[in-house]
Amino acid sequence: MADHRRRNCEHKTRTEYRHSWCMQSKTKRLKYNNYYSPVMDVIKVAPDHNNIALEIRLDLEDETENQEPVDDNLAAYGINGNPPSYLTPLLAIQNVVTTLSCLIFLYNILAPKLCILPEDPARANLLATAVMMAGISTLMQTFLGVRLPIVQSSGFVYLFCTLPILELPEWKCSSNIDLFSMGPEARTLEWNLRVQNIQGAMIIIGVIQMFLGYSGFIGKSLKYITPLTVVPTMCLIGLSVIEKGVFLMSGNWTTAIITLCLLTLFSQYLRKVAISLPVYSSRGGLFRVRLKIFALFSILFSVSIVWIVCAYLTSRNSLLPTDPTNTESKTGVLRNAPVFRIPYPFQWGRPTFSLTSVLTMLPALFVNVVESVANYYTCARYSNLTKPPKNAVNRGIGVQGISTIFASLLGTGSGISSSSENVGNIGITRVCSRNVIALAACIMIFVSTFTKLIALLITMPDPVLGAMTSVLLVLIGTVALSNLQFINLNSLRNMYILGLSIFFGLAIPKYVSTVHGNIINTKYETAHDVVVSCLSSGIFIAGFIGFILDNTIPVDDDDAVNSNTDYNNGKELNKSPNNTVDEQVYKISDYLFDKINYCMTFFI
Repeated sequence: MADHRRRNCEHKTRTEYRHSWCMQSKTKRLKYNNYYSPVMDVIKVAPDHNNIALEIRLDLEDETENQEPVDDNLAAYGINGNPPSYLTPLLAIQNVVTTLSCLIFLYNILAPKLCILPEDPARANLLATAVMMAGISTLMQTFLGVRLPIVQSSGFVYLFCTLPILELPEWKCSSNIDLFSMGPEARTLEWNLRVQNIQGAMIIIGVIQMFLGYSGFIGKSLKYITPLTVVPTMCLIGLSVIEKGVFLMSGNWTTAIITLCLLTLFSQYLRKVAISLPVYSSRGGLFRVRLKIFALFSILFSVSIVWIVCAYLTSRNSLLPTDPTNTESKTGVLRNAPVFRIPYPFQWGRPTFSLTSVLTMLPALFVNVVESVANYYTCARYSNLTKPPKNAVNRGIGVQGISTIFASLLGTGSGISSSSENVGNIGITRVCSRNVIALAACIMIFVSTFTKLIALLITMPDPVLGAMTSVLLVLIGTVALSNLQFINLNSLRNMYILGLSIFFGLAIPKYVSTVHGNIINTKYETAHDVVVSCLSSGIFIAGFIGFILDNTIPVDDDDAVNSNTDYNNGKELNKSPNNTVDEQVYKISDYLFDKINYCMTFFI
């Protein structure tokens, strides 16, 4: 009788444990970020205290009556979420691949303007320096800046002001034949002088940006930065570079279209397909997880598959030597690059300061601030957080200024900005974990010391690089267009400002290029160069016109209910029911904050 009573008690206890565990797990998954996003379902097999195997199945997809409505716009892993240890490195590598692809694309454009030949190992050295600085600045932004999971990188913002500087007569390069006949030492001196000039301008821009951020000026100016300033600026970032992406894809349209099809297939059509994978943990025993692996790693899979196929066809001599998909066409950089090299300050020489270069870079500062604020708000929305407070935005802009100074000292040839491509990547994968971004930053710092590996990435076929970068550039535009939800598109005023800003951003640079810079005549050469450079930057023109018109044209009475100021007041972004918890996300320790303020007071 006692044994029977004991067995009934054990069975009841075991049943209650299973029911309680399932209910707690389901509750946590539903409460996490106020929703449940079924990225993975877990089947856990582990022994209980009586060595009786318990199989607990959490498969809400098979229980339609238990399903809750899912908001696809919210994150699978929140900002403080910890993806499983077997998943975190892969998610981090996905962000690394996105960042490296944009950097490779950027330096493919910048290197020829710096007079660097295609097989010169300087390409790998510059790219490795940029990768290291991307990792360092991302860690600084994640923990000391705005504290959102935003990757920092050498973006396209500064590129459009750097190119007009390098187009000036004193910095124009000779032909590749003349450069090759100079010899290695003379060629190195040529591109070192150009990088030193850009370094000097970036240092001044970084100091100004640091001052604007930590002085609180940016926070006070947020009410003037509306979607009608943000959208034209960010749209022109993608549209201005799309021509370069199309040029790379045109080398082999078949390979480029296959890459685009795979990206579309994995990220869209197969985004809800879950695959069961076995995982073992020393603490939890055996796990079988159902991962929506195509949605999480669409970029990584697409690039890897096409790159491997190109390498295979090259080994079988199925591709012509002149075909851009031939992986041996860029092996010169791989052969000449050192295996291991640590970037260090002033590695290309002391920075030189030019008033023309500094003034030409000022529009990039304006665009950088506008793009960063938009990315902060967009990332907060993807993470289901309240909009960043003014002090967090100020810290973010200040940290970007410090990062730009560090990048100038190391000699990346560009400044630091928030990566809209990675924000778009977050929108695809719904992974907003700060730990994932921090791990990605550490991986970039570690990988940057292996220059031979960086050189291997440069050998990525141009059509693959062009297709993937074009998709990432499209993401910049979609991130920008997402801000249109905060304005009234039925208003003729808003549509007029938006259309006019984009029109002039496209038209004026095209006109300046046709008249070859002879748009004004002045005896001051510096003023002439600055004006021509500013008018050649469609990004600056679009943002500046949108900023002026939106803050000077009166608002219609019909728009009083749906005002553009809602964007800055945060009425749409404040979705979280617990704002106190969200405020802790943006807050850093008081001790660290006091130290940062002391250091900034010392320098400023």
